[in-house]
Amino acid sequence: MWFRNYQQKIKRLFLQGLNPKELAMSIALAFWIGIFPIYGTTTVILTFLALKLKLNLPIMIAVSYALTPIQFLLLIPFIRIGEFVLGFQPMALDLSTLKASFSSGLFETLSVFSGRLALAVGAWILVALPISVLLYIILFQIFRKVKRFKTENQLDSV
Repeated sequence: MWFRNYQQKIKRLFLQGLNPKELAMSIALAFWIGIFPIYGTTTVILTFLALKLKLNLPIMIAVSYALTPIQFLLLIPFIRIGEFVLGFQPMALDLSTLKASFSSGLFETLSVFSGRLALAVGAWILVALPISVLLYIILFQIFRKVKRFKTENQLDSV
């Protein structure tokens, strides 16, 4: 009995948020949060948003995990954009600087680079938010047309 209850809850989780608007919102939000420059926070943020907005969590997590390599690749460009936009002097971000910082300890590294991560978050908002909105608009139009096409074909076959 209890197993069936959990099974139905999991099934609802996979099926929720599958209309064109919610599906497009799920993917666009997962893209936006998936490239958030602070690694390790995306799953928690996406889970909260999916449950709060009743979006499709499995799709959001899958998109986020697929974007993990891009998240790492965009970290330094986001830092550089943040430095440029906010007028900060560029900080050396080469491998030797990172090694020296990590050899001093994790807290030393965080204290040195936390300001740069804040700049990266600012740049992420400036760059990724408009792209995510555009992605939502495009995906919504595509999903709406696919749904319309499917319903027309179902009506034709009846």
